[in-house]
Amino acid sequence: MRLLLLRHGIAEDLGPATGHRDEPRALTDEGRERMRAQARGMAALGVTVDAVVSSPLVRCRQTAAIVAAALGAPVTEDPRLRPGARLDQVEDVLIDHPAAAGLLLCGHQPDLSLIVAELTGGAQVEFRKGSLAALDMDHARPGDGLLRALYPPAALRLIGAG
Repeated sequence: MRLLLLRHGIAEDLGPATGHRDEPRALTDEGRERMRAQARGMAALGVTVDAVVSSPLVRCRQTAAIVAAALGAPVTEDPRLRPGARLDQVEDVLIDHPAAAGLLLCGHQPDLSLIVAELTGGAQVEFRKGSLAALDMDHARPGDGLLRALYPPAALRLIGAG
C-alpha cells in the first residue's frame, strides 16, 4: 500500500478570531493559495489515492478538500487523526480502508514526523506546513514502511507551476 502523509497548510494564529482555540483555526488566504499550488504539484507527479482522510480540525479539513479535489478522490474526516495521533490510530484508519491501494492522511505535527520515524525505524523527518511524505508498506507496523519520497511545500509548488 502507498501511504501519503500530508501536513495541513498555513493557518490562522491562535487569537481573538479563533476564540484562542486551536480547533477552529482556518487556512489563511495564503495557505489556501499555496495548498492549491501544492495540490497541482501532487497531480503533476501522478499521485493517485483511493481516498483522502483528514483530521477533523478546520485547517486539515480545508487542506484535505483542496487536495481531494485536485486528485479526484473522496474525502472524509476521522477523529483518530486529531493532534496527538499515533501509529496505532493510523493503523485503525487503514483497517477501515482494506481495499485501498493508496491513502492520503492529512494531519498535524509532531504526529506525522513521529509516525514516519516509527514506520521506517528511522529518524524523524521535517514536516513543514504542506509537506508530503510517501511511504510504501504492507502493514502500519513499526519498521514496516519504506519512505519513498518527502516533498517540501516549495518543491510541490514548483512542480505544480510547470
